[in-house]
Amino acid sequence: MAIKSSDYYFVTRQTGEQPGRWGWEIRRKSKPLGIKMTSDGWQSKTVAEVAGKQALEDFLLDLTKEDDRK
Repeated sequence: MAIKSSDYYFVTRQTGEQPGRWGWEIRRKSKPLGIKMTSDGWQSKTVAEVAGKQALEDFLLDLTKEDDRK
């Protein structure tokens, strides 16, 4: 099964922990992932976006490696 990277994306959101804190979440368009992949506590939306983008890239790379093992 080939991994469709366009099926996965991340969103950023302001968290309720403290004012001005941001987080990201990786999601899938076709169906829910079954687990939450999130990180919170970033000091700005920009920093959360950079971290979310990197997390998504790492996730897709690991997912591709796992798929290649089959």
